[in-house]
Amino acid sequence: MATSKQLFSEKFIGIALLSLAGPFIWVVHFGVVYGVHHIVCVTLKNNVDFWVHIAIIVITVAALLALLALIIKPDVLQRLDRDQVRQETTKEFFAGIMRLLALLSVFGVLWSGIALFFLPTCASVT
Repeated sequence: MATSKQLFSEKFIGIALLSLAGPFIWVVHFGVVYGVHHIVCVTLKNNVDFWVHIAIIVITVAALLALLALIIKPDVLQRLDRDQVRQETTKEFFAGIMRLLALLSVFGVLWSGIALFFLPTCASVT
């Protein structure tokens, strides 16, 4: 029996995963923000408001810059497909999906980053 051709190439899977980079950044940001917040509050306990705020602001700005890069420069997907195997419409589709998911992720990152200005810093731990 002849072996069947592989349905999805490794490049296609890489392109599909890269188009999901926005939600991945959002998930990592969410975990780091709340993980750092609770670990710092439990370990230091006193006068950590300033350091928690600074850490969350830095993490949020870094995530927003990464998402902004995905929205502005979706050319990363074209560089992955140097062999020009994919049709142009497929590349445009994945670039559009990456942009829309990154835009959605911007709102998620902002939502969890802005929460530090409205909620008390270590109230849930004390």
